[in-house]
Amino acid sequence: MKRFPLLGALTLIASMLCYAGTAVAHHSFAMFDRSRTETITGTVKDFELINPHGWLRVMVPDANGVQDEWSLELGGAGLLARVGWTRDSFHPGDRIMVRLHPLRDGSYGGQLISVTLPNGQVLGQRL
Repeated sequence: MKRFPLLGALTLIASMLCYAGTAVAHHSFAMFDRSRTETITGTVKDFELINPHGWLRVMVPDANGVQDEWSLELGGAGLLARVGWTRDSFHPGDRIMVRLHPLRDGSYGGQLISVTLPNGQVLGQRL
């Protein structure tokens, strides 16, 4: 490497780029119908501010009052922290309104767009 520093650096960069595609490939959003936006209102069951994706689970009553559990995928902890989320953003029992891209298969879940808290504060996840 001492003799050919540029060649060594280029080899390292090329190797890193080869693996970068693999890392990005697992982040498919194909399961979400991003052409549709839905709004649900319910109570927080639990909130996980973790990597690689946070999760917000919300209990939402159906037309008969039966509680359905919605699982909402979030960005990673670092992204959410940069836009104001903390581990104390939600607590079980908090009543919230959520905008989301629903799952294509129609099950109860989706990709979170934003959350409106009872005080009117809106938490999103885009920078």
